[in-house]
Amino acid sequence: MSNVTYRVGIDIGGTFTDLVVVTSTGEMYIFKSPSTPADSSIGLFDCLKKAARFFELEFPDFMAKVDLLVHGTTVATNTMLQYNGAKTGLITTKGFRDALEMRRAHKENIWDLSLASPPPIIPRHLRLGVTERIDYSGNVITPLDEAETRQVVNQLKAENVTAIAVCTLFSFMNPVHEKRIREIILEEYPECYVSISSEILPQIREYERASTTVVNAYVGPVLGRYLAKLQKKLADAGLKREVLVTQSNGGIMSASYGVEHGASTLLSGPSAGAVGGMFFAKQLSMPNLIVMDMGGTSYDVTLIKDGNYSMTTEGEIARYRVALPMIDIHTIGAGGGSLAYLDQGNMLKVGPQSAGAVPGPACYGKGGTKPATTDINVVLGYINPDFYLGGEFAIDKQASYNAVKQEIADPLNIDTIKAAYGIYTVVNNNMADATRVVSVEKGHDPRDFSLVAAGGAGALHACKIAEIVGIPRVIVPKTASVFCAMGMLESDLKHDYVRTMWKPLDNIDFDEVNQAFDAMEAEARATLLAEGLNEDQIQIERGFDLRYMGQHHEVPVTIPAGKIDETMLPEIKKRFNDAHNRLFLYSEPESPLESINIRLTGLGIIPKTSLTSWQTGGKDSSEAIKGSRKAYFGELGGWVDTQIFDGSKLKAGNIIEGPAIIEEVTTTIVVNPYDKATIDRLGNVVIEINALKKS
Repeated sequence: MSNVTYRVGIDIGGTFTDLVVVTSTGEMYIFKSPSTPADSSIGLFDCLKKAARFFELEFPDFMAKVDLLVHGTTVATNTMLQYNGAKTGLITTKGFRDALEMRRAHKENIWDLSLASPPPIIPRHLRLGVTERIDYSGNVITPLDEAETRQVVNQLKAENVTAIAVCTLFSFMNPVHEKRIREIILEEYPECYVSISSEILPQIREYERASTTVVNAYVGPVLGRYLAKLQKKLADAGLKREVLVTQSNGGIMSASYGVEHGASTLLSGPSAGAVGGMFFAKQLSMPNLIVMDMGGTSYDVTLIKDGNYSMTTEGEIARYRVALPMIDIHTIGAGGGSLAYLDQGNMLKVGPQSAGAVPGPACYGKGGTKPATTDINVVLGYINPDFYLGGEFAIDKQASYNAVKQEIADPLNIDTIKAAYGIYTVVNNNMADATRVVSVEKGHDPRDFSLVAAGGAGALHACKIAEIVGIPRVIVPKTASVFCAMGMLESDLKHDYVRTMWKPLDNIDFDEVNQAFDAMEAEARATLLAEGLNEDQIQIERGFDLRYMGQHHEVPVTIPAGKIDETMLPEIKKRFNDAHNRLFLYSEPESPLESINIRLTGLGIIPKTSLTSWQTGGKDSSEAIKGSRKAYFGELGGWVDTQIFDGSKLKAGNIIEGPAIIEEVTTTIVVNPYDKATIDRLGNVVIEINALKKS
């Protein structure tokens, strides 16, 4: 094993830190440790040290053999959710400092008349204007007043801001003033973190551009400190490579690049789950999947159609628009740590509040007294208290029961078990509603998809969710509990670039378009080469944001490779009309189109994991039975003696009829009554919903 090297993916969740190690000989190993919110790097190092011990290596020797380390971080996300980012200032064109607060003047919820605006991450007295003006064509109308700019910078410096966002009118057409403002900031205040909109999001729409740039400046210093500290600690431990960080767009980037583009990490962890789903779809030859990831604090769900996830540039975080390309993921507060409670009307609710890792669910014995979803699964007999994390983590079943009784059952004057099953039903319906958002509400028939149950808690609830939504099949991957960490190792380096090109498509200047594409491609290649890739690993994808003349929203369309000229227009129009018909169920091929933006994505292709086949056996799964215990199934009237299977002893071809429970070291799979599970060639558990009823 002396010449074996390791690829490592690390995902820090709300309750557990997940780690996947893939060896250069093709084996995959899973490790988990409790997350440490006070300093998330502690949980990360706990996982790495576990792996080193498993491979019988001293920690520095193990780290020296790591040739790829990809990290999913929630630092930027948590910074926005908790509104505790850097003290930030904004410099903009004089007279336009309120654009950030005016937003789009659209009510986010037309039914909530009392909905207040989100907390201003830059208060008005730190949003300052300077004299300058560039017109819509990029011509300088009023030169930048540099003396006034220096005065404004020093005013912000006196206010002790540590980050400054710069967003001036029409800088996406000509960035000359923004770049000069940055130079002046660094001359007057060199230690300040600076984000300019012409580099973060050089495209039309003032609010989206300002909001994205401000968010980047707000989270950048916090993320930068975290990544710098982590990189140093890992280097001191023996790591010889730069840490790579997952992005919201499904790609990865170097930590040094991430420091300047913190807003790109706002969906860092969940996006890797979608990448894992796309990788999984190819491995299983199942192009249509709904991927659910239920961890400690959240339920993330995304749809894979024809082998690809969908992208959006209309994302929000903490009610601030981030218009960077990101995977279309729907998230709700429903995880193993989500707390059950009674609202003011004594109605039962679950989430979004979470017990997190500290104090955690009541059964963790760390001071938690309120019932979390994990407590419910313990009370109902789904989770084995003696086999949580393979027995490594002690679970107090009585504490779970007491929490449900005191917080829910006694106030409602009902039986404790019925209260627990009620909580289980509520959280399942919450997650089913979220699953409908990415399927039914987007025009997709759930019956055409399989549900991939990922996350440590996902397989406990997946069959119920599938039954409620109408999904016929659930697939529990062998790597379900660390699905996002696995997805990180299947991600490619990825950088997105955009330029506004707002013109009728038939009148577009092909020379101008080709020059813009060439400039973006050169930037993409330079960035990827600086991140250590070779030319033969780089791929370039290009596209247009198009719409019918007069429409409000545009549709992204990929375009063929090569120089753009008149001969390509029919194919580009066809692709747009096909996409428009798919999204909105109609198209108007006779209507003229207009271009809004052109886009380019630079990909640095990373070698993918080759999954190995599972040991083959017959249909008989009895050799894997490890015993039985009572579990609660409402559809059968209550407690049922339920067979318990050892997941490590199951073989490809084995069949299990529900009700049954499959115990893995890092997850538990509940096969509901009338469902039938089969172990496939890769060791995944494939569950047909209500198959026994049908037969």
